[in-house]
Amino acid sequence: MPKDWFSVAASKSLLDLPARSKIHIIGVCGVAMGQLAIELSEQGYQVTGSDKEYYHPMAGILESSQVTTSKGYDPQNIPQDVDLVVIGNSVPYENVEVQAVEKKALGYTFFPKILSESIIANSTSLVITGTHGKSTTTALTAHLLRSLSLDPTYFIGGQVGGFERSLHKGSGGVSVVEGDEYDSAFFAKVPKFTFYNPSHLVINAIEYDHADIYASLDDIKKEFNGLVEGLPDGATVFCSADDEGVCSLVSKWKKREGLTITTFGFSPQADVVLAAKPLEGALGYHVSCTRKEGDFEFVLPLLGEYNARNAVASLLLVELVGGDMNGAVQAIESFGGVVRRQQIHLNTPQVVLIEDFAHHPTAVQETVSSVKRHFPGRRLVTVFEPRSNTSRQEIFREDYLSSFGEADCVVLRQVAARRGDEDRKLMDVQELSQELSSRGTPSTCYADANEIADHVLNEKQDGDVILVMSNGSFEGLVQKLCTALGQGQE
Repeated sequence: MPKDWFSVAASKSLLDLPARSKIHIIGVCGVAMGQLAIELSEQGYQVTGSDKEYYHPMAGILESSQVTTSKGYDPQNIPQDVDLVVIGNSVPYENVEVQAVEKKALGYTFFPKILSESIIANSTSLVITGTHGKSTTTALTAHLLRSLSLDPTYFIGGQVGGFERSLHKGSGGVSVVEGDEYDSAFFAKVPKFTFYNPSHLVINAIEYDHADIYASLDDIKKEFNGLVEGLPDGATVFCSADDEGVCSLVSKWKKREGLTITTFGFSPQADVVLAAKPLEGALGYHVSCTRKEGDFEFVLPLLGEYNARNAVASLLLVELVGGDMNGAVQAIESFGGVVRRQQIHLNTPQVVLIEDFAHHPTAVQETVSSVKRHFPGRRLVTVFEPRSNTSRQEIFREDYLSSFGEADCVVLRQVAARRGDEDRKLMDVQELSQELSSRGTPSTCYADANEIADHVLNEKQDGDVILVMSNGSFEGLVQKLCTALGQGQE
């Protein structure tokens, strides 16, 4: 267990450092941490970093930057005269560099706090929260603001098509960031969004997730309720009218003076009611929205009706901060999408290969359903890796049985054991696979990605749609399938 020496209160502020100060980042190759390192170096700080492994694309991005990196953790990686150490949220107290920070009494901080200080401070802060849709909604909002030449500051938890990086400090006075409800650091057991000081907020969904840190849905609701209650007067909260967890709190939030609560969704009771019609001859939707302030419509180049909700939230935010709605709805069509969010790698009459980040049971179900609707009459082969701490838990097994209902066959990866599993009841994936088969959805279960790749390639039928879902690299499975299937089309 961590000692009391580490705490949020004792962490240091970036704002207290002089120019050219030395900053060391523990866990530098993560999507967020790597881009933070580059941003700090571009602001003039001397930045070093370390990580146990370096994976592309972040490894290549770091190599071409001014950040000095070390592979593996070692106290010697920390400069002797370091001014501040940033500790990643996946880095445990037992890490040898963390131990050195404590032993030498070095100044330290953590990602959401330094992100707020380095790019969000003194801006109109737009924070995108919720169990689902954070990355896509944040990326869409940033895309719209960029398209309107408003030069936003942004942080997105994924790579975005057409964006050089997904963390950027702009000059437009508006920031849009992805506000995660997960822990901030081993010594900061509070949601990351706690530190982003939102001026306005989006809440897309509130479901039970992160079973490793939250005991119940009520615990998660408390965090969101605290976030809303802490908003400044004049704030607007855009809330999904289609999500039960959000709707259970909306009536309470509406009672607070000084807040504007606007609901949006397919529900006819929403303040902004939307309808989505699939495009003919193309992937995506024509979305129309009805509201008292004036109707609007747009073409969405993304799969999934839930992405129509994400897009509407983005448009409402952009309009709120003064963006031109006509220009924004036109810009939606040029959105390049977020990497690994229903990313289409191959699309031919012989085979379609799609990759998605879905891991929560609801996200899996919605992704499977949307892909099936967009490719009617074709066999849907669903491949899933339960990798997140939520998806690996036995408590969600019944939910997953429903999630794959529209798939024609399901291939599952067994849960891989890791540190900290001693007190967790992990899901028996083999048992889940057998039960899916008994319910009429043929399913198989394998120990690793190589076995899964062999199975998918050996069993492939002409016209298959292959959907791969994981919140990790899945041991390079998508790349293996893309290479093999792509060559097969030549």
